[in-house]
Amino acid sequence: MSHNEVEILFHEFGHVLHTITTHAKYARFAGTHVPTDFVEAPSQMLQNWVWDKRVLDSFAADYRDPSKKIPAETIQKMKDAKLATAGVFYRRQFAFASLDLALHGPHPENASYDCVGISNPILEKVFLPIDPSTTFVSYFGHLNGYDAGYYGYAWADAIAADMATVFESAPEGYYDKQAGMRLRNEIYAMGDSRDVNESIEKFLGRKQSVQPFLKKIGIGEANTSTAPVTGNK
Repeated sequence: MSHNEVEILFHEFGHVLHTITTHAKYARFAGTHVPTDFVEAPSQMLQNWVWDKRVLDSFAADYRDPSKKIPAETIQKMKDAKLATAGVFYRRQFAFASLDLALHGPHPENASYDCVGISNPILEKVFLPIDPSTTFVSYFGHLNGYDAGYYGYAWADAIAADMATVFESAPEGYYDKQAGMRLRNEIYAMGDSRDVNESIEKFLGRKQSVQPFLKKIGIGEANTSTAPVTGNK
């Protein structure tokens, strides 16, 4: 498996953990039955594990010689490459989020609906120049299923980066049992049986902040106690 495939596996396993560890009394509020702009946060949180050398060393090795692990230098280069492309990645995410909201927003009654006419200017403004003869919007598969909710992916990234600070400051890092149990009890187990903002802040032990996310993508300061964010709606 490639590193990207392993990251996807951890992501989807995050959804699994969110479901099987629930303590919610009613299925309607259990596991992934949470606000759309939070549902990806617990799974994206788990992706952090595959960027930690200690975690990778526990399973990733040369199949011909399991004692040969991924060198620290290689992992750092992977992190550097990810950071180098973060700008393009998030411009794409923000463009798709803006497009999603525009396509599902108010539309003049009886007016023709030109999805290409709506989408191309947004994509060109936020992402990259678009060939007017193409229909890039037809590639956007999340228009069905994430209607007016695609912004939740980037928002969940911000939440996940904030939650990751608990493990980053824990004595055993991503292996820290106490931090892991807090994640299970305050995030995964609660589902939507209480306001997710309360769950996040109980896990963090403080107010939410966007600073860890800004640091993750190469901007902003390391201070996680500033720049509070408004909650999910």
